[in-house]
Amino acid sequence: MAGPFEAKDFDKIIPADKKLSKDWVASLYARGEPMTVTAGKVDYIGMPINGICTGQVYLSGDGELWFWNMTARKDKGNNPKGPRYMKPDVAKSPAGQGFALQVNGKIHPLNSAGFKDVKFTNRYPMGQVDYSDTACPVEVQLEAYTPFIPLNRDESSYPVIVMRYTVTNTSSGSQDVAIAGWIDNNTNGPKANKVSVYREFDDIATVECSAGNQKANSLALGIFGKEKPDLVNLEKAAPGPNGVFGPSTAIRDGERVERSAKQPGLASMGRKFSLKPGESKTVSFAVSWRFPQLRYGTAFGISRKSTSPGRNHYATLWPSAAEAASQVAKRETALYGTTKKWVDTWYDSTLPYWFLERTFIPIDCMQTQMAQRVYPEKSDTEIYNMEEGVRCCPGNCTHVWNYAQGLARIFPEIERECRDKIEYGLGFDEKNGMVYFRYTMQGGAKGRDDALDGTCGTIVRVLRESQMTTDYSFLTGIWDRVKLSMDFVIKEWDADEDGILEGAQHNTLDEPWHGKVHWLINVYHAALKAASAMARQMKQNSVAERYEKIIAKGAPAMVDKLWNEDFGYYVHIPPANEAEMHGSTNGCHIDQVLGDSWMHEVGLDPILPRDKTRKALQSLWKYNFTPDVAAFRKVMTNGRWYAGPGDAGLVMTSFPHGKVEPKSGNKNYAGYLNECMTGFEWQVSAHMLRENMVEEGLAIGKAIHDRYSPDSRNPYNEVECSDHYSRAMASYGAFLAACGYRYDGPEAKLGFGPKINPEDFRSAFTTAQAWGRFAQKVDSGKQMARLEIHYGLLKLKELALDQVDGTSAKGVEVSLDGNPVKVAFKKEGDRYLTSFGAGITIKAGQNLSVTLG
Repeated sequence: MAGPFEAKDFDKIIPADKKLSKDWVASLYARGEPMTVTAGKVDYIGMPINGICTGQVYLSGDGELWFWNMTARKDKGNNPKGPRYMKPDVAKSPAGQGFALQVNGKIHPLNSAGFKDVKFTNRYPMGQVDYSDTACPVEVQLEAYTPFIPLNRDESSYPVIVMRYTVTNTSSGSQDVAIAGWIDNNTNGPKANKVSVYREFDDIATVECSAGNQKANSLALGIFGKEKPDLVNLEKAAPGPNGVFGPSTAIRDGERVERSAKQPGLASMGRKFSLKPGESKTVSFAVSWRFPQLRYGTAFGISRKSTSPGRNHYATLWPSAAEAASQVAKRETALYGTTKKWVDTWYDSTLPYWFLERTFIPIDCMQTQMAQRVYPEKSDTEIYNMEEGVRCCPGNCTHVWNYAQGLARIFPEIERECRDKIEYGLGFDEKNGMVYFRYTMQGGAKGRDDALDGTCGTIVRVLRESQMTTDYSFLTGIWDRVKLSMDFVIKEWDADEDGILEGAQHNTLDEPWHGKVHWLINVYHAALKAASAMARQMKQNSVAERYEKIIAKGAPAMVDKLWNEDFGYYVHIPPANEAEMHGSTNGCHIDQVLGDSWMHEVGLDPILPRDKTRKALQSLWKYNFTPDVAAFRKVMTNGRWYAGPGDAGLVMTSFPHGKVEPKSGNKNYAGYLNECMTGFEWQVSAHMLRENMVEEGLAIGKAIHDRYSPDSRNPYNEVECSDHYSRAMASYGAFLAACGYRYDGPEAKLGFGPKINPEDFRSAFTTAQAWGRFAQKVDSGKQMARLEIHYGLLKLKELALDQVDGTSAKGVEVSLDGNPVKVAFKKEGDRYLTSFGAGITIKAGQNLSVTLG
């Protein structure tokens, strides 16, 4: 991607001239192709393929299901060192479960052992695998998915995977074909009896394996369709395809076979058919499960004491795994169609494939054991229990989740519930307004258990969550608690209300920083600004004025005290007391303008002078982005490896002007400053894009994409502190920035200002109740935009479009499905505002066209 370099280029550890190659820079913008992997070699692919908060199952590059974790178990890789970045897992074929094809009596396992040519293509949240072999007269294409419908979390939370196989006869003669799958009754431990039951529903037939009682774990395999399966075996003797295609005896609905714990407990089912030359047939299987009880992570460590008992929410919805599959089968046409429509909408874009993949994939952490939707023991209220990464660092940590943007835009209901039930519920002290930065700490830990950045970020998140609704009812129900927490922050850290923080300021880098901390002051001001906006929405103008006065004092003071013109960035000034000097001190710190970055996410004006914000971001590019992190880490040896030798990345803190050594601090925490952590990097990438530093913002994202190349590690697992790290969902902020997306649901305002190729742009978007596609083109000096609603409905009172360079408009014409719409038009700066009076409603299947000229 860069070079060649000389030794002197690294005299300051990070070269100021990145020497990026022309080809690599061109790749930032090129549309490119979807990520594909040829299976059969080392296979790192592990795409989470199960429903939200229903466990964890990966799809491998050759179409097998692996890395099953239905009980939230913790392994050695689920620790704060995040070892799977440098030592990624290789896909492992599960002998007890799989699929195979039989053609004219010859068996071909549906994996890289059964076919010479196997190609995986990313379509996340769907996976596509193509199988072919010169020795086999048919080709197979697998579409694997679980229903995934943005804005509809319940229809996206099935404990069901659909394996949709399309078999095509590529030969010149007819072919007799059978396709089948098998499962193993191994979910209840070595001492449980093994019960297999065959059942027929209207749209699916299933075999279910369990211990035969309602409390037992169960696993089911089903075949979609109203016709009975041709092959059923409730007494399969061994793993693998043997015995799957043998003669099938007649079987009745409800037939049951029980075996002892020591006997094999496999079951299989399949379908037979014939194909004429060129003919295709699709056979869909469902793999489903039900694990009623679990112990989920609520404390640090690996012992039983670090977990709490609870009930899986999904297991309360269906009494068996088979019935969960039946629900999907009953609605499979709609569920498959809507899931595929989202996939097509997302990837049918002018944005580069790499960018679309990398900014969306981290949402898959919700399909892992990073998160559980549970009823805690003795509770009838279900909650989302979120860890930082898979089974590591519990308690819905506020100062980590503050960075995540994707979930709020794809499944906003989940984020709203977490604000209400967790941060301002189980993690809230109603007496004083303190928000515990891990909800699991309340009542059990000693001392201060809040984090300044965590509380401030949570306040801004409430505004974001309110904006992803259509009225102010959510905000009305939570505002008193939010106001109390804002007032708590002021009282604890800014008692004189001068806008500059004092005291020990605990934060996401796991230690209290002291003195005047640039990024924490900026995040504090962001919370005040968001709280002011919410106060005015709640008709509490005097409250808003108080918060605004603090910002009016504090923002100029921050610039005056902490901006270093010679350095070109904000600095942290610790106290003279050596025991309190831990922090970034005079270094160039990655989060120095984090609060202003947040303002873009909620459509508020910047807090700091834009010229200095842009210069700070330019300094981060100059001083913190390195084409090879190895040279930096040779000198700065502390810290974990989330970017290795040969990897490019944006380091947390650089010291281009010498380092004021911290005199306190745990060595591990001090090492954080030397790491490359994707959530922080994505936050800066998004901010750069918002500030029109397009090439730099894309380069940071592309460096992450390259680090997670499938020939090196699992592209579906951004690792920080354990696997599938939640902070990585900051990536979606970069997507929103590339679109120039702005949205306020209660006010029914939507806006776009594409940063990449705005004269011919197309991308997906979501709102409170709808998703679809935004498109914009410039033709003959006119700027034309189009909103296509593919799901739900959009209530709109104002549409804002940024002016494209080289165009100018004095008026607007608008039509809905070709019918003219009466609007008002005005221009504010470089932005066109089209107003719809009392508002219009655009329904699924409708299109709104706008022509500015």
